[in-house]
Amino acid sequence: MRTIKFRVWCKTTKHFTDNPFYSCSGGQLLWHHTGNQITISNIDDGDYVIQQYIGLKDKNGKEIYEGDILLDDIKIPLECFYDNGKFMAGISYASQEWFSDCEVVGNIFENKDLLK
Repeated sequence: MRTIKFRVWCKTTKHFTDNPFYSCSGGQLLWHHTGNQITISNIDDGDYVIQQYIGLKDKNGKEIYEGDILLDDIKIPLECFYDNGKFMAGISYASQEWFSDCEVVGNIFENKDLLK
């Protein structure tokens, strides 16, 4: 059984947040925890990007998320993303074995220059 996890990139602070979020039929909600106060923001306002853990780890044991930049044995950086029910790397579907032989070297928000 695959572990379901997410990370959320905040475009304003330019950081990943570990704040949990709740998905509902009316949109996605982010729960902000500040001291004893909890506030709720609508994630659909475009300030947040949700990325899912693909259920696999790289060759160093690091969890792989959508938007991670992976380096394979050919040393070509490729972006990990989800399309039509499959996790892809670059423009191709990648096998579970391929992902486990790669290394996470960054993500599309903090290290986009690696894809040039």
